[in-house]
Amino acid sequence: MRSSELQYWLNSIFQVKRNSILILVPGGGEFADSIRKIQNNSNFNDEIAHKLALLAMAQYGYFLTSINSNIKIIRNINNLSVKKDSYNSYLWLPDSLLDDSLEIPKTWDITSDSISLWLATKLFAKKLIIIKSKKITLNKSKITEHGQSNDLDKGFASMHEKYQGDLFCLHKSEYNKLESILSEK
Repeated sequence: MRSSELQYWLNSIFQVKRNSILILVPGGGEFADSIRKIQNNSNFNDEIAHKLALLAMAQYGYFLTSINSNIKIIRNINNLSVKKDSYNSYLWLPDSLLDDSLEIPKTWDITSDSISLWLATKLFAKKLIIIKSKKITLNKSKITEHGQSNDLDKGFASMHEKYQGDLFCLHKSEYNKLESILSEK
């Protein structure tokens, strides 16, 4: 949220015309961190904390629109379309996940890592790129270890087997690698 690289990432994502769709799933940032602290002090359950964390992701998404005016927000992922020579990048706000009928566990084990994986699986995305503050060598065979070491959230391990695409993890300083990953077949 306070990273000097944030503007570069937003420019790389939202100021490039693409013939495919790129969807950004925001984390909760400091908004979600404050919910963790409040939950510790107020002792409300994880289901409520999960819903508040989803709203924190939406807050962070709106915050990002104040930094880059090219950001297009989307809530309904069923309305995505690719227009040639268009800016086909969107920021998805996970408001729809507040619906209790969806089968996503409502715990701190599920954060933006797993939510982005869930979305990539649902959309049959060919690639999922996760951006982290810590440098991680993402290895599908060691997904459980990544969860245990808090490199990824703990829910990621149980969800990743359903995903058929390629997984990438970039450090926050590696925004210059985005286009080469997107152009790989």
